[in-house]
Amino acid sequence: MMFTRHKCEGNVRYNSPLTTLFKPCPLTGVGDVMNITAVREKIPALKTCIHLDCAAVSPLFSDTVIEMQNFLENRGERGDFDFFEWLNKLEECRKKAAELVNASPEEIAFTLNTSQGINTVAHMIKWKKGDTIVTSDLEFPSNSIPWYNLQKRGVRIIQVKNVNGEIRIEDIENALDDSTRLVAVSYVQFGNGFRCDLKEISKLCREHDAFLFSDVIQGLGAVSLDVRETDVDFFSTASYKWLMGPLGVGIFYIKKEHISKFDPPYMGWFSLKDHENFNRPGLHEIELADSARKFETGGKSFALLMGLKKSLEILSGIGIDVIERRVLNVSQYVIDSVDSVQTPYDEKKRAGIVNIRHPDATRIAEKLREEKVLVSARMNGIRVSTHFWNTKEDIDRLLEYIQ
Repeated sequence: MMFTRHKCEGNVRYNSPLTTLFKPCPLTGVGDVMNITAVREKIPALKTCIHLDCAAVSPLFSDTVIEMQNFLENRGERGDFDFFEWLNKLEECRKKAAELVNASPEEIAFTLNTSQGINTVAHMIKWKKGDTIVTSDLEFPSNSIPWYNLQKRGVRIIQVKNVNGEIRIEDIENALDDSTRLVAVSYVQFGNGFRCDLKEISKLCREHDAFLFSDVIQGLGAVSLDVRETDVDFFSTASYKWLMGPLGVGIFYIKKEHISKFDPPYMGWFSLKDHENFNRPGLHEIELADSARKFETGGKSFALLMGLKKSLEILSGIGIDVIERRVLNVSQYVIDSVDSVQTPYDEKKRAGIVNIRHPDATRIAEKLREEKVLVSARMNGIRVSTHFWNTKEDIDRLLEYIQ
């Protein structure tokens, strides 16, 4: 097994409470001088394991845990006395989520998980018999089952086959025709880490008056995503992977121009424009919110949302461009250090996931877990998912075990 060492020099200061001027790092190239030690001190789980599994569930920042604990203590001590302050924090979280993807807050709704956002799209579109959905053969079940379920309503599913682990633009183009209503692809594929070119796919969708939906859970928080540049119509994600947020809260994006076109498939008091009017609303008419909030229903998991807000603040404080550069460089170190991977070498086609080919991946992943090295077995390989705070030493320890 080949090992490649990387040299770097120079230094840059990043404006963040978790980053300071730091000596050149021995891993990731010129200018990458984030104080990784300081960041890792804020992630307690790293004291007990080598975590290379953010594509499954990430560890939490200690500040995120504290934020959730503070809410629970506040509620325990003060009941709902601070309810309106909770709502203010909710809107601050919405603003942070929007800023991360260059959206406006009115385009962001909160969900329980990725699947809820996907099912929202699947059930709000008025499908006609013969409509077509184009997807791929690399999708996680959450981004396939809801679409295939629509076959009961006469919707046709076209599955684009991968070529050497990549979904090619020309194959998506060949699958589209005038019956296409939606293209549904993941931003980053869960198994091998292939990153789709959403901008090019959206151009093809416009040519056929089709919508573009993306499951962005394996990319958001690791690499940049600009909804204006990519021109996606909808996306959905949970927060417990690369965003380093809690389980049980997700983000749904809908382009502003679509908000008034679609009714939510389910609704509640928080879907209303005046959600504080409890005087028999809906008796004569239902006036829904004129924002993505119409896709929200009732009571919120405020503790989880406050945890997500804190994680977003930390990530945005470091800067998603800085995080992406580090993520790509660390994953490059993995690629350069092994014989064979199922992940594209081109950094524009990958993010934080590297899938190492291995004939006994499941057993190796189980053995690694016993050694407190967390990875997953996927696609007949060892899926290594490295975030910006992973180090050369983390990777070297992994490689010692799998040689």
